Amino acid sequence: MIPRILTVDAGTTSVKVCLFAADMTLQKKSIQEYRLEISGSRAEAGGGTYLEAVRQGVREVCADGASVAAVALTTQGETLTVADPSGEPLRPFLVWLDQRADSEAELLKKQFPDDVFHRETGLPGLTGAVPLAKALWLKRHEPLLFAPGRRLLLLEDYLLHFLTGRFVTEKTLQTSTGWFSLRRDGWWPEALDAAGLSAEELPELLDSGMQAGVLTPAAASALGLPSGIPVIAGAMDQVAASYAMDRLLPGAAMETTGTALVTGAVLHSPDPTDRPGLPHTTVYRHVNAGEYMVLPIGNTGGMSLTWFRDSFCPGVSYSGLSRMAQNAPPGAEGLLFLPFLDGSVDPDFCPEARGVFFGASLSTGRDHFVRAVMEGVAHLLAELLETMALWGAPDGPVISLGGGARSAEWEQIKADICCREFITLSCEEAPALGAALLAARGAGMPVPDTAPLLAGSVRYTPDPAHAEVYERARRKYRALYQAVRPLF
Repeated sequence: MIPRILTVDAGTTSVKVCLFAADMTLQKKSIQEYRLEISGSRAEAGGGTYLEAVRQGVREVCADGASVAAVALTTQGETLTVADPSGEPLRPFLVWLDQRADSEAELLKKQFPDDVFHRETGLPGLTGAVPLAKALWLKRHEPLLFAPGRRLLLLEDYLLHFLTGRFVTEKTLQTSTGWFSLRRDGWWPEALDAAGLSAEELPELLDSGMQAGVLTPAAASALGLPSGIPVIAGAMDQVAASYAMDRLLPGAAMETTGTALVTGAVLHSPDPTDRPGLPHTTVYRHVNAGEYMVLPIGNTGGMSLTWFRDSFCPGVSYSGLSRMAQNAPPGAEGLLFLPFLDGSVDPDFCPEARGVFFGASLSTGRDHFVRAVMEGVAHLLAELLETMALWGAPDGPVISLGGGARSAEWEQIKADICCREFITLSCEEAPALGAALLAARGAGMPVPDTAPLLAGSVRYTPDPAHAEVYERARRKYRALYQAVRPLF
């Protein structure tokens, strides 16, 4: 039987389990959705929620008895829990969206101001979403969790332990914790001390693509697989996607309009944070040592459209929203939207920022509002791409990923506003593809040429007829943000 590669992509609201052939073509996919427990600034999910989604997904894609040669993971970042010595979570995970630790972040910022924090970690600044602040919150509010032998685990760490029985992690995932130092390529002792933590409470550090262990008999039984299959440390989802895209189209940037809006490009240069005068933006350790990923982030990208749909267009599908946007002209007749429903990370670090509609008139309808949301996200995307260019990222085509890439109307809006060519792929699962490539590398399998995967891609080029109206809109978007920022 031909061996396959199994990947698990644990995202914000679903786990995607994929089965890849040795040539990296996607053969099967299962999506297991789940709901977060959200209350005010808190967002949680139980460990069992993730495990059940993984179990069901793996059993679904391997139902025909497919031979699995290797397993690799890719997950969201910043999602944190405390586990006992057996790897069992002692409380629900604090999901990356969770902001309860804002006060702890402010305490830590007194010791690590933004310039120091960015230079050491690559993160623009400390917020309640950063695991360093979350861990301090847990230390202060739930101190009994921290008995000897207990571990702070991110989501990928937890799943790796479930699969292998080992407490291991990988460096790209740890980049966004606040306790990982880009300069040292390892733990940052001063940050750990500030939160009352120690390296003994963290998993063993591995590079992406290293073997984390093998599938234990208990995990194999739960998943319906043979034991002993190599389990490979993958990468944080955006880094895994970037790794795949850089192999697919070297030099291309990528953007993901999913829950968040994330842009990324690989930097083949050392000391990426040691660049005085450049705006602070998110920089991650990449898969390969000595390489980095510049990763400007908007907290709410596709989530802005989901919020608008759920609040004002209940029952309308995303394709229906795209048709509504087509009914309004480019520029939405002067209606603008600032897409900061959960603060601004890049290009301006302002956690207090919030969403704004501006320019409505008596003739403004729902179609205009839908188009304004799509255009507002595209205006932010243009600023993120400009930020990447300042950091040395190429200005070539942009590969679009995430749910937003399914909307041809939104893709054309992005191309027109950003004045760049945008490409959507037939294989939507870029993080899983990156994890599969890492699995092949870590398991000693031949790593194939990925160029054939560009077949079926769709390209969107800027429409010159829309250039003037969008240039005016870009200027007004910038002016609007600067005008309302003091009010945040």
